[in-house]
Amino acid sequence: MSTTSNITRGLVAAGIALTTTSLHADVFEIDGRTVEVRFEGEGTPVIFVHGALSDLRVWDGVIDALAKNAPDRRLVSYTQRHFGPGDAPIGLPEDFSRDTHVSDLIRVAETVGNGTPATLVTWSYGGEIGLHAMMRRPELFGAAIHYEPILYPLLSDLPGGRRAMQEKVRTVFAPAVGLAKQGNLDGAALRFIEGVFQMPEGSAAEAKMPWPTIWRNNSRTIPAYGAMAPLPVGCEDLGAITAPTIIVEGGDSHIDTVMMADRVSECLDNALTLIVPGANHGIPMRSPERFAEMISDVLNLLR
Repeated sequence: MSTTSNITRGLVAAGIALTTTSLHADVFEIDGRTVEVRFEGEGTPVIFVHGALSDLRVWDGVIDALAKNAPDRRLVSYTQRHFGPGDAPIGLPEDFSRDTHVSDLIRVAETVGNGTPATLVTWSYGGEIGLHAMMRRPELFGAAIHYEPILYPLLSDLPGGRRAMQEKVRTVFAPAVGLAKQGNLDGAALRFIEGVFQMPEGSAAEAKMPWPTIWRNNSRTIPAYGAMAPLPVGCEDLGAITAPTIIVEGGDSHIDTVMMADRVSECLDNALTLIVPGANHGIPMRSPERFAEMISDVLNLLR
């Protein structure tokens, strides 16, 4: 791991304090709230944004593999506010919101970029946060790779969108919500993951470590995540994004997930869709080396 003096100076100038906590994770402070961050390498920044029920650890396998093939990139992953291990409130903190997460990503990009536009790599809910950040501050982001970005407002105007969403609620959300209402948040998190990643019921607890630990650590965010108000977004809004963008989809993903990803790609003027045969929403978990190779190929094209 490497953090340079100019990163530190940039953090201080932005009012963000940086302290080292472990081999892979540092901490900086944004508006009085500590955020875990991992830096790997030097060069043009690539910022990784995780999805729901997760934290920066979900990117470790991808970054470890990518670092070997991207020596001129500064790979940056961070934990979005209130996610990760800890004792944050189970209810709805005032700053547990999509707007907060977008603002935090902007602060991270302002700081680690040192005036150089970053490339975004996002997954799931992280795609929603990344796209809104790109709409608000386009100068901060030179390109993006979104793995199945989740923007549910886009489904409402798509033929079959409401029905696809209803099917996701019935098969994925409802079983998890039932467990959450019983007070079994760990069980709810694991059942949710099984539904989203199309895993057999009961298999999430037996997944390769550290994944079950990550999901359990983040189970306390379920009530707050479910209660967050959506950020309005339409095709015209997304059309304002001009940075080169790659939308990646799994060939076997849920239909509502594919519909949203397709719609994002259609709305952007400078986007390309890549479909990974035999994969679903969980490819960064199941095949981090494969995903890292895809990112490396895209980064080489963007040089």
